[in-house]
Amino acid sequence: MSQGENVRFSYRSHQDSIEVVLQGDADWVNSLRSDMGLKGAVGFTRPLGKTPPNSGQESQSSSESADPSTAKPTLPGPPPDPSRIPSVVRTVGDMDLSARASEIGMSTQTDPDMAALAEFIDEVDPPEPVTNILSSDPQAEAWLQLVLTMVVREHGHTSMSLSDIEKLIGEKVNKNTVEIKTFLDRLWRIGKLERIHGGAEDHYAPNPSWLESH
Repeated sequence: MSQGENVRFSYRSHQDSIEVVLQGDADWVNSLRSDMGLKGAVGFTRPLGKTPPNSGQESQSSSESADPSTAKPTLPGPPPDPSRIPSVVRTVGDMDLSARASEIGMSTQTDPDMAALAEFIDEVDPPEPVTNILSSDPQAEAWLQLVLTMVVREHGHTSMSLSDIEKLIGEKVNKNTVEIKTFLDRLWRIGKLERIHGGAEDHYAPNPSWLESH
């Protein structure tokens, strides 16, 4: 490399998760490589062209511009124009959350009547088993989808406790408390449910995409 030439040096080590990129005057880049122990046939150096002349002596500002860590990035496109962004002014606490939720179709949260839900589950025909190769118990998963759909859409709740799930579908799916929890945790591990810790027991919330498949 001739004196005054701009170069770019690149070095990457996947094993050590290290990536180094140096760009600037060849002497400056080689000096940094030496300090970092990256001399010799290590990495790849590519010439970028001659450094523009600067009255015979490089100034401090031009030396800093060769350092990518201090160079000011240039953004694409025209500069932003704040006057073209419409302002939306709201008073803090002025929004009626219940009314806004109703406007977009969200259900108002109500306490589910467990007795009524249990009666409905007893009278309804068994749902069609889910068709998913990841399901270890398609029929039990279909019952769970049915129950969580009612709780989410009819009562506006986002989750249900382990004990309530067992009360509603435990006998239907022929599972005790331990088996129900194992079943729910498996659905959580593959992303169909979210497990919520806190309180006396775990709660389980359905993944929206899984619920929509019902």
